Amino acid sequence: MMMSTDMATHIALWNLSSAFGRCREAPHPITDIQALIRANDDLPPLPEITRRLLHFRDDPNANATGLAEIIELDPLLAGQMLRWANSAYYGLRQPTENVRDAIVRALGFNVALALALALAALRPLETPNQGPIGRDRLWRHGLQCGVLMRELAAGLPDDRRPPPGVIQLAGLTQNIGYLLLGHLLPDSFHLLSRLIERNATLTLPALDRLALDVEHGQLGQWLFEVWDMPPALQAVVRHHHNPGYEGEHATLVLLTALADSLLHDTQRGLGAPPIEPHTRERLRERLGLDAEACALALERMRTPEDEE
Repeated sequence: MMMSTDMATHIALWNLSSAFGRCREAPHPITDIQALIRANDDLPPLPEITRRLLHFRDDPNANATGLAEIIELDPLLAGQMLRWANSAYYGLRQPTENVRDAIVRALGFNVALALALALAALRPLETPNQGPIGRDRLWRHGLQCGVLMRELAAGLPDDRRPPPGVIQLAGLTQNIGYLLLGHLLPDSFHLLSRLIERNATLTLPALDRLALDVEHGQLGQWLFEVWDMPPALQAVVRHHHNPGYEGEHATLVLLTALADSLLHDTQRGLGAPPIEPHTRERLRERLGLDAEACALALERMRTPEDEE
């Protein structure tokens, strides 16, 4: 039997009160959170390597050699690229110890650039690793979402299909608002984590509003505005829970929303529904994808993390 929205909200409010009882401080009002994000003293700057990668992405002469040279400036980033390239997912006969080789033989230029950008951008945000919105869960979910989005996009006309690298990067960075919350307001982050764990009916944005009076998409957009990130990524971060979004980057936003919803149904989401279940059909219709196409995309998707 389906629980009514009013009943689900009542239970969520009770759980919020219970969780708040063990929290050291009250959730910050939305104005306080926005002020913290916009205050340079509290916000980590966009990492220099991320800035370099963004400029490199816009270079018409960009190639694997140039990308490898930038990645190799950061040993941790280079090591992660090699770990993925040498995973069973890519099936290299001989392991590689060379970043350029990893890009050419395994990852591919677009995916390697997206992975490098996401890793570099997310790293300065110090957030707990565990929990439904912890760093580990968000990263794995982002990888899975990006891969599923690319599978879904394969069924779109060429003129509607976003570039593979942009798709992967959108999947990886969509929930950066949660990481920012954990970095700036750890008590509010833990409170929201407990609320998500206790409520399987209300959507993630609804739980955000109950706990914080602001959605994580709004937090992420504020950060991406300060960092001057590309408009397409800002749109995804802000609207990936909005099936009715009709802005300039609608296809990318809707692909993200649909992939999130499909992953939730296969227990690979973040615990609570990303959208209201009845809006899924509208998402598919707007993208021109039927239920069979979605099922096939789910069957085909694999990530390097799944093969470890």
